[in-house]
Amino acid sequence: MCGIAGWVGSRASTATVFDGKLQSIKKVIEFQNHRGPDANGIWEDRVNDVILGHNRLSIVELSEAGAQPMEDDSGDWVISYNGELYNHDKLRQELIKKFSVTFRGRSDTEVVLYAIKYFGIDEFLRKADGMFAFAVFDKARGDFYLARDRVGEKPLYYFQTQQGFCFASELKALVSIYDRQISIDQTGLQLYLLLRYVPAPWTILADIKKVLPGHYIKLNIKKPELNQTPYFSWDPHPSEMLVTQEEYKSALNGTLNMLLKSLDSRLMADVPLGFFLSGGVDSTLCAALIRKYFGKEVNTYTIGFEGDSQSEHLVSEKTAKIIGSRHVVRVFNPSELLQMSQELISKLDEPNGDRSCVPTFMLCKHASSEVKVALGGDGGDELFSGYSRYPGLNQRLGDNRFFCAKDNLKAYLSFGLPVFGFGTRKIFDEDCTEEFLSSLSTNLFSPVDFEQSIRFVDFKSYLPGAVLSKVDRMSMQSSLEVRTPFFYPQLLDQSSRLPHQFLYRGGEMKPILRDICRHIGLEHVANLPKKGFGMPAEFLNMSKDQLIHRAGVALKKLDINPIVNCKIVQFGQKLAPFAGANMNALWATIVLGEWLESLKVTYVD
Repeated sequence: MCGIAGWVGSRASTATVFDGKLQSIKKVIEFQNHRGPDANGIWEDRVNDVILGHNRLSIVELSEAGAQPMEDDSGDWVISYNGELYNHDKLRQELIKKFSVTFRGRSDTEVVLYAIKYFGIDEFLRKADGMFAFAVFDKARGDFYLARDRVGEKPLYYFQTQQGFCFASELKALVSIYDRQISIDQTGLQLYLLLRYVPAPWTILADIKKVLPGHYIKLNIKKPELNQTPYFSWDPHPSEMLVTQEEYKSALNGTLNMLLKSLDSRLMADVPLGFFLSGGVDSTLCAALIRKYFGKEVNTYTIGFEGDSQSEHLVSEKTAKIIGSRHVVRVFNPSELLQMSQELISKLDEPNGDRSCVPTFMLCKHASSEVKVALGGDGGDELFSGYSRYPGLNQRLGDNRFFCAKDNLKAYLSFGLPVFGFGTRKIFDEDCTEEFLSSLSTNLFSPVDFEQSIRFVDFKSYLPGAVLSKVDRMSMQSSLEVRTPFFYPQLLDQSSRLPHQFLYRGGEMKPILRDICRHIGLEHVANLPKKGFGMPAEFLNMSKDQLIHRAGVALKKLDINPIVNCKIVQFGQKLAPFAGANMNALWATIVLGEWLESLKVTYVD
């Protein structure tokens, strides 16, 4: 994977201003070096006031033919690209046949550049199967595009001032060149307290935004206004599938075939590749299907924890023997987990209170000692209704129990994903969460099958905001690229049409994926209940006193942090009554306080 950055000025910049911005983008690229340590590059256009930067993690086309930023053969188009286009070979052949394009190498970046040039941005994004964030400049028209993939696997941040528009792959990278006072964003903070992450388009800091998943931004160098356009949304479709055994088998076979096509395309790499192998269904399928249907040698990686009676490495070792993978396990002791949790928070690009961030970082670091690309199973729970908080929602939210869709969403967040709770609103003079809640609740208007529809809510918020941001940031700390087969466009479409009876079977969730596991001889995984990948319960219980102490220190630091108290006085004292509401709130308090303290020490003190 890579890092991108850039600046678009107002075409009235002096040489001094341009030179200053050039140094700023170079600083961002240096800051993001962990995202792409293999090479970096800068492209500048002083006539049009545009600068692009790039950090390269070489995965496909390791030669200079894949170097970035990259121009087309005319010099009129230029791109800085972070991601992988899995169907680049197909699009390459289409471009050669229709437009006689001559390619200088095998890079998917070059395909993206020419596809946008000849197909146009909208048609390219419709055709694309990949994870990406990119910037493209059309010098002839003066049009500048920023785009983010359908689901939000790759990050993209930006801010705009009178001197122009800046963007980068990481929030902290932009903070390093931000020329105003850094301050908390009230909406971002309130949403963090509600969710333990900050969803797009907001960030935790004022005036810095995220590009929304499935959207692109267009601006013209002659016009400073930004236009953000959606090109994808995963929404429920009326199911045309009859609830019969024959239709179920058809959906199962269709899912299997789409996963195989997706996996085949996601194996592209000119560097060593491996698989995460947990004790769960989703990641197990990725590795097992490659072994069974492609006959490839597979390297699998798992971590475990001493004293954890439910450690996933115990299940994964059995799975590895059955599928015949070369399996590498690392078992950590509780002191290592505690130490890593203390070191990691300051490395987070943005506060993420998901407790699985720490073990995810440990897993990525473990795998990166041997490979540069790993496949995982993120997205399976959202597409096929795999979360244990889903069953029973029809009873808890049905019968018009709540007045409106937004109240349904509030109830779900309160008992399904509890953090600090809605009581924290009294801390603030104004409630800034209404826009987010109103937008997200559109799938929950009564009457509705809540158990079927709630996955669309999590897909749009929890998946990109907590899960995918965690995977990207933790993997990039170790310069590891992580891919998932579940975001294959055709699979996204089919899964959106599944009836309730194909998502739940009695007390079993994700029956389609579990039955595929059974079909390939992995009953021991298929029959296991859902278990999240996080800090072991034994560790949390043993370390509770230490965690409470850390939370107390974090609250005191929040009280005197100028990034916060320039907007909210004595925020730590006001948050304290809610910090012990549950383990989610306790950990989210630690993350928020320690992250903002590290930001203050680096950029304010």
